[in-house]
Amino acid sequence: MNNLPNEWLISRQSRINKFIKKKFDKKDSSTTISKASNYALLNGGKRFRALLVYAIGAIDNTDKDQLDFIAASIEIIHAYSLIHDDLPDMDNDSLRRGLPSCHIKYGVAQAILAGDALQCLAFEILSSGDFKISDQQKINLIAQLSKAIGIEGMVLGQSLDMESSNKRINEKLLEKIQKNKTGQLIHASCTMPYSISKNFDTSVNILISRFSLLLGQLYQIVDDILDNSSTSECLGKTSGKDQDAKKATYVSIVGIDETIKIKDNLYLNLKENLSLIPGNTKILSHLTDKIYSREY
Repeated sequence: MNNLPNEWLISRQSRINKFIKKKFDKKDSSTTISKASNYALLNGGKRFRALLVYAIGAIDNTDKDQLDFIAASIEIIHAYSLIHDDLPDMDNDSLRRGLPSCHIKYGVAQAILAGDALQCLAFEILSSGDFKISDQQKINLIAQLSKAIGIEGMVLGQSLDMESSNKRINEKLLEKIQKNKTGQLIHASCTMPYSISKNFDTSVNILISRFSLLLGQLYQIVDDILDNSSTSECLGKTSGKDQDAKKATYVSIVGIDETIKIKDNLYLNLKENLSLIPGNTKILSHLTDKIYSREY
């Protein structure tokens, strides 16, 4: 039983990779845009957001065949965001998941288009006739994901991040940037699967929403610490990138010691919030531990 969480993680990572690959196998693989999109999406990755979808589904034992569509749509959106983040006029990173970034491999124009194509594919999957939920539930899921990644979500966070480069900003603005750039997609990874639960309860949804926002904050703070202390080989992307680009992070604003204290307090708060959520939260607790202690 002690190995159950790790076995669960491996099985769900394999499950979502197979599901996404199957969807891609139905597309024309001979075009450059297809190859660039495939390269960015199927080149590894922890599939953390997909794992969150399955972990939330485990609370009420939601049908995994339904969760696959939500998990895939979110991972596809995440891949699109990474392609665009890495572009020269954005975060300008030549390394992603230990491999050349999409624009290094296929050129800037094809990378931009690959991101566009993946964003469309995510919504194609959510609206698919193979996704056996009601049309109203599909509309609700599409609305949640659209809001999470749009002008008041992930894109807003990236925009504020770009505006804040080479500037001194306060902790409040940094929290807003990170809540949107990273946190909103993590929030969607939790609220979207719960919204199709047969036992959906508004009060539980509020608890899950609160938990997911804290989790997104923890994830980004750990990222800030790793960017400051880890290596490119370990991270699979360029370490020290935020420091070199003079990006605002918790480490640059409050220092490494205070950032670690914030991280520890967030973790305790998350565990307390998690204890209030009814149902099977064992895997969700394990994922929280993984995020807190991750090294890449």
